[in-house]
Amino acid sequence: MTAEETLAGKNCVITGGTRGLGETTAKYFAKLGAEVIITGTDEKRGRGIEASTKGIRFQASNLEDRVSTLKLVEWLESNCKKVDVFISNAARNSRYSITDLPVEEWDKMVNLNLGAPFLLSKWAARNMIANKTKGKIIIISAIQAYSPLDRSFPYVTTKGGLISMVRSMAADLGPHGILATAVLPGPFHVMDQEIDDALDSRSASFLRRMGRPLEYARLLAFLASDHNTFMTGNMIVIDGGRMISRRPDPDELRLSDLPDDSRYTWSSSGRGGREAGKKTVQGTQ
Repeated sequence: MTAEETLAGKNCVITGGTRGLGETTAKYFAKLGAEVIITGTDEKRGRGIEASTKGIRFQASNLEDRVSTLKLVEWLESNCKKVDVFISNAARNSRYSITDLPVEEWDKMVNLNLGAPFLLSKWAARNMIANKTKGKIIIISAIQAYSPLDRSFPYVTTKGGLISMVRSMAADLGPHGILATAVLPGPFHVMDQEIDDALDSRSASFLRRMGRPLEYARLLAFLASDHNTFMTGNMIVIDGGRMISRRPDPDELRLSDLPDDSRYTWSSSGRGGREAGKKTVQGTQ
């Protein structure tokens, strides 16, 4: 049985599927024969992916907003009668410490990184149970749940909470044959343009490079496939050894997203990138 055969005809929902790791995963799943619904806030980009990729549908949703998330759940109840795989991929970083974190930012991060995964996993689990589907719920956490950067309090806290969420789901859903898994990515190149070789070679991973989106997508394809039959409640780390490495992260990554660091400002290329002068910083972990 090939990977293509195990994903053929499967109905998958991937949040944050319009950019970076989510986009690559959605396109890879579609290539392997899955029918994929992606969500995101960039409607123009989402519609473009939908038009150019057979097997992908797009639905706009802002998961930082609870009302928008609940509307997405309603839309899925009407438009996705059977789901085999749900992947909670949408997230963003937030570089605040516990001493300077605005309450409004905390609420947005909790909605996006914890609330939306809960509400959408609840929908997926009910759908799978009703259809007697031995499905897969895959939640994307991060290695920062165990190895945090400074001034990343809301990101680290919410990503850590996802691990406990997965363990609890595994206990509740196991009797129904539903597998729940947490994936913890490390430093990945997530931008559209080619990676900066100098930055890549200074990655803190043991492999002296950042991960590539297709490596992430292939892991998720296995977890979503019929080859994965006896793994649940797991935490799977894909980081090139970064979490146990003593090598420091490049400053471009360590300092990116800090609200008061004038050396790095948002690039025009979208989520996950920064510019230092003319240099784009690429990465997520």
